[in-house]
Amino acid sequence: MDKVIGFGRLGCAIADELIVYPEYRVYKIGTDLDERGSLSIPAQDDMEAYEKNIDAEECSIYLRSIRPGDEVLVVVEGGHPINGALLRILETIKDASINILYVAPERPMISEIQKRDDRITFGILQEFARSGLFETVLLLDRSTAEGLMEDASIQDYEKQLANFISYVVAMINYFNHSPSVLSSKVDIPSTCRIATYGISSLDNDRSLKFLYPLEAIDGIHFYYGIPSTQLEEDKTLIRKIKDHVKDFQESASSVSYSVHATSYNDLMILCVLFSSSVQTLEDASKSL
Repeated sequence: MDKVIGFGRLGCAIADELIVYPEYRVYKIGTDLDERGSLSIPAQDDMEAYEKNIDAEECSIYLRSIRPGDEVLVVVEGGHPINGALLRILETIKDASINILYVAPERPMISEIQKRDDRITFGILQEFARSGLFETVLLLDRSTAEGLMEDASIQDYEKQLANFISYVVAMINYFNHSPSVLSSKVDIPSTCRIATYGISSLDNDRSLKFLYPLEAIDGIHFYYGIPSTQLEEDKTLIRKIKDHVKDFQESASSVSYSVHATSYNDLMILCVLFSSSVQTLEDASKSL
């Protein structure tokens, strides 16, 4: 994705973290935004009011540099009434290739109205993806992401969360647009438009931690980011990688991988898991 739209408070925070990567053009839409290059829309009482009162023409002008065929990632958190304006805004860029990153809220911690708003948005976005109007809906569970990120003070907590999510997004996007040293890439069926990210390791505990408890998994693609020196010197690496892939071959009908050289000090394993099934609401994290 070369263009990112942050929508709402957390969406804008994640988009902010992606500004440091020169390959992204970032847009931010929310309430009470006063910085240059963002679009502030009037606060409303509920989802219906946001949908009714959004100025679609103003949004179209703000997003006018998004062209047909551009890859766009739209980042949004569930449970907020501002999401009522989302579909009308996306209608203005309908000819772009739209991917949604949906951060599910901590559902036990939100009000009944927020749960209703989350349920509506969560379902509609997946159905739009299934119909082909969106390329992919990537689901993340906020509480799971919080459990995987480094400890942070209360003051820095939201920024640390946004930084963690943006890092996973940026690294997978980088791997997708970089040559691999070795790969067994398999094309994922076009019907598999619901997805999530995962994190794993080559340590003794090789479990796969989902960032959303995805059900009915059809495909998994692993990205192995290997420090350049380790690629050159570790003669056991290919066996370890293939053994790791084999661990998950019974979990999905299609499991593939790609190996990439990095300038980092530590080896990293990220993955994308795909499903053709609309997901139900879940509160708990999951691992394989």
